[in-house]
Amino acid sequence: MKSGIKKGRDTFVVKILNRQNSTWQGNITWVEGEKSQNFRSALEMLKLMDEALEVSTDVEGGQQ
Repeated sequence: MKSGIKKGRDTFVVKILNRQNSTWQGNITWVEGEKSQNFRSALEMLKLMDEALEVSTDVEGGQQ
């Protein structure tokens, strides 16, 4: 039975390099997935985190 809630935790390292137009720009690293990507806004950063967690949940659930 697949649950929508993941029991483990994921770690993100966020480096804020600049603040412009009332938002953040920087780099986010997903430790468990060993991926790093630049972002141009706080919203984009949150979307990257969400995508990483979806991938992580799919892998644990055996869908990939």
